[in-house]
Amino acid sequence: MQRIPIECEYIRFGGQFGGHHFSNTCVLDSLLAGIHIAAAEHLHIADLFKADLTISAVMTLLDYRKYDEAKALWLINLDLHNCSGKLFMQNDHIDIRGYVKDHLPNFMDLTCAKYHYDEDRNSPNVEDHIYNNMMSKFEHLGAVRALGTTIQDPKLILVDADGRLEGFPPRRIIDHYSRIFNLQFLLLGVVTHASNHMVLCSRLDGNWLLYDDTSTPLFRTITLPEIKAEDYVVYLAAYVNVPTENSKQD
Repeated sequence: MQRIPIECEYIRFGGQFGGHHFSNTCVLDSLLAGIHIAAAEHLHIADLFKADLTISAVMTLLDYRKYDEAKALWLINLDLHNCSGKLFMQNDHIDIRGYVKDHLPNFMDLTCAKYHYDEDRNSPNVEDHIYNNMMSKFEHLGAVRALGTTIQDPKLILVDADGRLEGFPPRRIIDHYSRIFNLQFLLLGVVTHASNHMVLCSRLDGNWLLYDDTSTPLFRTITLPEIKAEDYVVYLAAYVNVPTENSKQD
């Protein structure tokens, strides 16, 4: 399994590719670091990402520390999903300022179910088997995107909280089938009157780490109580399905 180089160089802010210079990359950097660590921590997540050729290629580039190339491929794929091509039409300067939800289309081909917080929460179909038995456990947190090759076996749940949460997301969620979903990483906003910034809090090797693409060192060990005590805003929560022998099947 690929080792994350937390003691040395890793994904840093900015970057360049083919004459294009990237700026305001904190959301992209934090998201890439989050899914890369998740794949390193969990073999079934690494296998899931291999089912999408582009995300698999991004993971390979990150494994080989080709960080700027990984960012470029991610952005090119995002342009293709959005049918725009606008990012690489910004001459030599590409401003990636935006929100977590702007990057979620890249998971489209791995998405087996979605629950839109604003559109679906007031009118869910009570007969909807998927909603009642799995998605409803996450709906109070935000817009839900289940990733997996089949809906019967979701591997990773991405919850776009978008700063709505009051409090902190639970560390574990158990659905109708007794499947256990453990909190793997959070994308956290550092919001001040002067600026907005995104950092990552991720589980790795039994510890929680805080990653900031502008800091030196990039990673520092932290506890969840310390995170809760600081003035962070939760924008994305990622939950990994932890396989257990006692989990009920559909």
